[in-house]
Amino acid sequence: MGFEESEGNMSGGAIAYHLRENKAIERNLFIELLVRVGRVENISDYTYIGFGGPFLEDFKALHAALRISKMISIEMDENVCKRQAFNSPADFIEIRKCKSGEFLISHDFDKHNIVWLDYTTPRGLYGQLAEFRLLVSKLGKFDIAKITLNANPETLGGNATIEEKLEKLKRCLGDLCKFNLDEDDILPKKYPATLLKAIHSALGGLSARVSGDYFQPLSAFVYQDGGHPMLTVTGVILDAKNDLDKSLFLEKSRIAHWAFKNLDWSPPLVISVPALSTKERLTLDTALPIGRTENAGELLVEKLGYCPSESGGEYAAKLLLANYSQFYRAYPLFSRVVL
Repeated sequence: MGFEESEGNMSGGAIAYHLRENKAIERNLFIELLVRVGRVENISDYTYIGFGGPFLEDFKALHAALRISKMISIEMDENVCKRQAFNSPADFIEIRKCKSGEFLISHDFDKHNIVWLDYTTPRGLYGQLAEFRLLVSKLGKFDIAKITLNANPETLGGNATIEEKLEKLKRCLGDLCKFNLDEDDILPKKYPATLLKAIHSALGGLSARVSGDYFQPLSAFVYQDGGHPMLTVTGVILDAKNDLDKSLFLEKSRIAHWAFKNLDWSPPLVISVPALSTKERLTLDTALPIGRTENAGELLVEKLGYCPSESGGEYAAKLLLANYSQFYRAYPLFSRVVL
């Protein structure tokens, strides 16, 4: 199957990423992961490359937390580029007006890089996976690669039968699908794990190339903020010829002891927390941490005295609070500021 062009860098120009709790948690965990990578290599010397969107929120966050001052934003929409130029917090952010595929083909990834291909559209899945494969093939040792994919199986056809959806997914993946697929794999709860398998499959064989490098997964999350569920996968490039490379990296970075690691392509961790007021959050935090006990949600409901869920009832509220007990340190604090 030939190279199918993805939809380019669909950066979600109209989406207010800065007001989404679950995505904000995922971004905070990404920064936490990069801080750990910084124990192996000086993370502030890396170049960050990504889809900035109109507000460049990820760029601001990474610069503030990691002091990265070499950044490139890829954007194909001319109006979004203008908004980026207007909203850019610093002149070290270079704005490139081009498609992601064009950038990946032409760019020389010298020195150390952190590259996040944050796709929001479900269209062009084959091209998105092919672009990620191309990216990984061009990166060097200790570089970081991250991909975000739309993980909503309804995008395979809202009115289609499950058999038709399965066939469409097989066609979308084409020759990148080197694993068995059945109808269960496109159920909403399993589809993110199916896409994770597809990423793994797309990267298969890269470690056999001359350089001997390979993509070692470090984290995998799925989250949803009122729209479509999204899958994010982050990994590091390591030396396949050195058996000690992986163990030394994981130990020195302390990622081996990180609660949110995913080192073996296991199903992604779900990030799903309730929307909380500042007072509710402060009240809950006085009872944390409580570990991953089976009744964590129940204990936090008792702490509040009520269920902070607008839908789904008490059971759903307990699940959300149990999830909050895992991610509370990365939970964002949104405040109204009068300028």
